[in-house]
Amino acid sequence: MIDIKPVVNALLSSIPGVTVSDAFPTKDAKLPYISFYELVNQDPLTIASSPLSDISVQIDVWHNRSTGAIAAQVDSLLNSIGMRRKMANDIPDPSGLKRKTMRYRGVVDKRTGRISQ
Repeated sequence: MIDIKPVVNALLSSIPGVTVSDAFPTKDAKLPYISFYELVNQDPLTIASSPLSDISVQIDVWHNRSTGAIAAQVDSLLNSIGMRRKMANDIPDPSGLKRKTMRYRGVVDKRTGRISQ
């Protein structure tokens, strides 16, 4: 099993002026805000000590105005390491904040660090 969360956190934290966390924003969170979660981390080969992990992550961009520019930066950064976007949606949120949800997937080879589809 490979832990991709530190890599994703470092990438997202490189976006200027954005707060990044692995939790939903609280009511007093500094905006814009990005939350991310690992959805799936499984062995695609189903063998002991597999060198591969099939990983999916969800990234949510939160803002009180528009999420578009930050979502585009997120997409570019995740694509740069080999992850591919599988879904993107604007999600109505009861808090009144704008929320863009995106899901990314990649198969990570722990021997090389390479991410592929």
